[in-house]
Amino acid sequence: MALLPTPALQAVFGIGALGAGVGAWLAARAWRTARLISSTPPTAISALTAGLHEVQGAVHGEGSLTAPMSQRPCLYWRFLIEQRRQNKWETLVDRKASVPCWLDDGGGRLELDVPSADVILSKAEHATGGIFGVPSAELTRVLEALGDNPPNLQGPYVRYREELITDGDRLHAVGTVVQVEETWRLRSEGDVHVLSDRDEGEVVRYEERMALRWAGAAVVGLGLAVWAALELLG
Repeated sequence: MALLPTPALQAVFGIGALGAGVGAWLAARAWRTARLISSTPPTAISALTAGLHEVQGAVHGEGSLTAPMSQRPCLYWRFLIEQRRQNKWETLVDRKASVPCWLDDGGGRLELDVPSADVILSKAEHATGGIFGVPSAELTRVLEALGDNPPNLQGPYVRYREELITDGDRLHAVGTVVQVEETWRLRSEGDVHVLSDRDEGEVVRYEERMALRWAGAAVVGLGLAVWAALELLG
């Protein structure tokens, strides 16, 4: 006798199959990204040609922003709030903003498309929600400024962080370079589009860890789908 009614088993099968497919695709994408980054040597901006390149330099931008938590001037910020539910962290808020930016290596300029890039930063402002079952005063202030009011936001199992790119930060960029009106631009046109203040080895290891996590999710999804299928077949 099946543990669940047929409609529930069909739903479990669909969720499991979807999770297996998405997890496998994301794992393969992260693994491919790691391999492409490790095999792409840095190129000076003055020597760029159209295609996949890794470029290193100082980032600059048109104007600046004010980070929501630290109130620091920056070119890019990302603010995340996560809450632990059923033994896993779920994202409640993921907001980001940026101004037009470019990299300068002293010999040329490469315009960046920060909003569409995978931004991997080592430095971040970290904080944790209050221990009395309510958001901290700092978190409440930030949420009011952003106009966000996520439901069921309670401590202590709440964490939030802020990531920044500031003017003059040293970054390396990996992605597809195209030329538009005599200006080199990094576009999100290929499988790899990464901006990071970490060295190449750290970024590769980060992508490899993501590949393993997504592969694990794919295995779990496949297990659910197989179990549900066996139950349906009786």
